[in-house]
Parts: sequence; structure tokens; C-alpha cells
Amino acid sequence: MYARVSVRLGVVFGLIIFFTVALSYFSQGKLINELLLKGIRQEIYRELGMNRLLLEKQPSGWQESAAADLWTDRLGEMLKIRVTLITPGGRVIGDSYIPFSALDLLENHRNRPEVQAALKTGYGEHIRYSATVRENMLYMAVPLGNPKIYAVLRFAKPVQAIGALESEVRKGIEAGLFWALLFSLFVGVLTAFFLARPLQRLAEAAEKRLHGDFSGVIPVHRDDEIGKLARVINFMSDEIKKKQRQEEWYRAVFSGIREAILVTNAAGEIVLVNPAASRMFRIDGAMLTFRPIRKLSDRRLQEIIDGVHENKTALLKEEVSLSTSKGTRILQISSMPVMKNSRSDGTVFVFNDITRLRNLERIRRDFVSSVSHELRTPLTSIKGYTETLLEGAMHDPEHAAAFLQIILKESEQLTALVNDVLDLSRIESGKIEYHFAPVDLCRVIEKTVEMLTPAIEKKQIRLERHYQDDIPEVTADGGYLEIVVRNLLDNAVKYVDDRNGRIRISVFRAGMDVRMEIEDNGIGIAPADLDRIFERFYRVDKARSRTLGGTGLGLAIVKHIVIGHKG
Repeated sequence: MYARVSVRLGVVFGLIIFFTVALSYFSQGKLINELLLKGIRQEIYRELGMNRLLLEKQPSGWQESAAADLWTDRLGEMLKIRVTLITPGGRVIGDSYIPFSALDLLENHRNRPEVQAALKTGYGEHIRYSATVRENMLYMAVPLGNPKIYAVLRFAKPVQAIGALESEVRKGIEAGLFWALLFSLFVGVLTAFFLARPLQRLAEAAEKRLHGDFSGVIPVHRDDEIGKLARVINFMSDEIKKKQRQEEWYRAVFSGIREAILVTNAAGEIVLVNPAASRMFRIDGAMLTFRPIRKLSDRRLQEIIDGVHENKTALLKEEVSLSTSKGTRILQISSMPVMKNSRSDGTVFVFNDITRLRNLERIRRDFVSSVSHELRTPLTSIKGYTETLLEGAMHDPEHAAAFLQIILKESEQLTALVNDVLDLSRIESGKIEYHFAPVDLCRVIEKTVEMLTPAIEKKQIRLERHYQDDIPEVTADGGYLEIVVRNLLDNAVKYVDDRNGRIRISVFRAGMDVRMEIEDNGIGIAPADLDRIFERFYRVDKARSRTLGGTGLGLAIVKHIVIGHKG
């Protein structure tokens, strides 16, 4: 059950005050009893002493018991105590509590302790139960007569009367203590409330900070422990805000880094993962979350990180093929130790995806190799026929003309190859600028068909055109769009058979787009080659392609132009 500090402090103060008052009451009650008894003793002793002085000589007429009894009755009524006169032999000659007629019935008092003590020492005292009056009595006695004792004067007071007096005194004390207790409790609760107020403010401020609200500063107007605590909370709040800002900066920096970053502690656990690493290695959870190495999906990566921790070595641009969310990728790994007090406190791993770079290098090597091969073939042919002509064939008109036709054809092939390479290089390097404008796609197709009509008619190819009504203009660069149509249509013309060839061109709307399809019944492409037809210099039938004058770059050019048009 929840209770405020002020309530608990009030209860504690109240209990302390209650038990203090209770202990004081019981201890002082005993003291009061002793003081009252002592006061009564002193008063009775004083009265005994005074009467002893007055009765040093036996009054006349006391030889008769009636006179002595009358004197005890008067004195007892005046002093409100029991007065008894006892002869040295123990006979009672007067008693304020007993009628004169009943005195002879009383037993001898010589053996009473107070009487014996009075006769021996001059003073006797005893507290006991009186069978005569049936209650506890305080007896005090002194001898009378000087030099010869003629009687013992005894005063007795009921203990019950002392208890009644004590009870009255206790009632007064209890009333005072009761009001003192109430006042003390009130003051205690009030004090606890004022003591708890700053603590409550501190608790509320701490609760706000616990939930991430660090606004406001706790006012400090005191130098005691509460003031020190408030200063500490303010200082800790400032430090936490600084740490939060630093964490936000770190998060922003790490989130903006394209390279994948993993940070491990000295035990080999992953303590930090930036978003790039989370995406690459399929790691779920927040950036700053502890994870064991076994959470990584790639076994090879686990072995690399474990090896760095076990051997305490660093990696510098080590290339490794790893399984990632994008498939198998070539990653360049570097590691740097995190030092704390000259000891390794963890390791930072940086993973740079160089798959595209290595693919580009491979493509560049393949391109250079392919270009070299493609150039070598026509140049070798030109060189061979030229040497043959120079060796004398030039004087043979029949063979010389044939050789020159071959040289011309190879030169044209070489020129087309160089032009295609230059076009592809400009397109891939991004140095060309597309001038987009509304273009009539059907008109571009008709213009290209008109250009290729001689070749179509020569091979007796049947050409079909299907244009959907109301085809809108497309936003494109007309010149480059014409290159796309010409390359596709030229390929169709080259690879269909003579007289049996058929080419169908279709243009229709597909949602918000315009679609163009060029279909032929040529030699076709095997399914195994479909993924490679847009590669540079790739030919399905290399011998036939070279015979037909193809460079192997047409579809690569088409691909890049279409991508540039977001097609």
C-alpha cells in the first residue's frame, strides 16, 4: 500500500512521542507514589514530633482511659488520621477509630512492629493490613514521656487514602500529558509535512526525469542534505541531457553512414549496429542493443569476428564473400580496436560493399577484352587482304575487286563498332543530355520502317503494324527513341529467314503508359541466354551475327536509353 513520506514521518514522530510520553508517565507515576508517600510520612512524623514534645509529661486525668480516648478522638478528627495511645505493656488506652467501650476487646499491641521499634529506637514505622479497620494502613509511632516512657503515640493513615491522593495527582498529570501528546502529535505531523514537502518535490522531479522529461530545474534554497540532493539531481539531469544529445548525434552520424558498422565489446557481444548493418545482415532491434554473435545469420561472419577477438588482431581491407539480405556480396572488412586504459574494450568492424566495384572492374576487363577481340577480327581481315593485293593480286581485276569489297565491308563493320562503342561510352558515363519533349511514337516507328524498307523488301519479310486508336504522345528524346526503335527493328530484320520472315509491331495503351512491342519469328533466344542478351558483345549466334554485321552492342545501347527514359 502506497503511503506518502509525510504520513510515514508523522506516524514515526507520533509513535516516538507516544512511547516517550508513556514511558515518562509510568516512570513518573512510580516517582509520584514515592514522593506522596514520603510527603505523608514527613507530615505524620512532624505531627508525631510536635505532639511528643507537648506530651513529655503525662497529662493529668489520663490515668482514666476515657480521658485518653477522648483526646485521641479529637486529635484524629482534627488531623484526619487514626490516633492510638498504647501503654508500654501493649494495652490500648485510646483509639480514634475504636469506641471507648470496645477498647478492652482489642488484643495486646506490644508485639506490633512499630510499637517495638518505637520503644527500642524512639521511632517505629510499618505498613500492613489492619484487621480492625480491614484495610492497609501506614503506622508510625513514637514513645511519650521523659525520662520514663508512659505510653506510645501511634498515628496511622490508610494507604487507600494515599492511593486516592495519588489518583487525583495522576489524573492531573494524565490530562496534562494527554494535551501535551496531542500538541506534540500535531507539531510532529506539521513538522513531517514541512520536511516532506521538499522531498515530495524531489520525488516528483525524479519521476519526471524517469519518464524522460528533463525540463525545469529544481530550486535550491538550502544547504542541508535535501539541498545537496536537489543539486545532485540537477547535475545528473544536465549530464543525462548531454548524454542524450550525444546519443542523438551518434545515432544521426551512424544512421547516415552508408557502410555497415558493427561494434563489439570485450566479451565479443554486439553492442552497436547501424541501420546499414541491420539491413545487410538482417539484424532486428534498436541500434544500441546487446546481441550475441550467434544472432548473425552468416557463419563465415561469426568466424571472422570470433577470430579477431581470440587472436586480438586487426583486419585491414580484407575482402570476403558473405551472405547478406541482397544475396552473396563481396565485402571489404576493416576492424579497429577500442582502447580503454591501455586495454582493449571492444572492436569496431566496418563493412564496405564493393560488389558493384568488382563487377564494374570485371565488366571493364571483359569490355576491353571484347573490344580488342572485335577490333582484331576486321583489322586482321583488312591487313590480310591488303597484303594480298600488294603482293600482286591488285593486278588481277577479278580478285582485286572482290578483295576491295571485303576490305570495304570490314571497314564499315569496324566503323560501326567504333561508333557503337563511343555511343555506349557516352550513354553510360552520363555525358549525354536527353531533351525530352512530346513525341509521336507511331511516327518514329514509321520513319524507321521507311529507312529499313529496302532490307525488308529484299528479304521479302511480311511486316504487320497494329496501332491502337488515340495513342497519346510520349515524353521522350526523339533522336534517342529512334535509335531504340531502329536497333530493335534492325535486329528483327537480320535474324528472320528470307521469304518466310514475319515482323509485327504493336503500340497500345497500358494504364497510364504507352507500350511498344516488336515481335518476329526469327531464330529466337534460348531461355539460358535471356539474362545475358543486354550484355556488351554478347551474341547468341556469334558467327551469324558477325556475318550480318552486328557489333553486339545494340541491345546494350537500347537498355541504357530505355532506362534513361524510365521505361
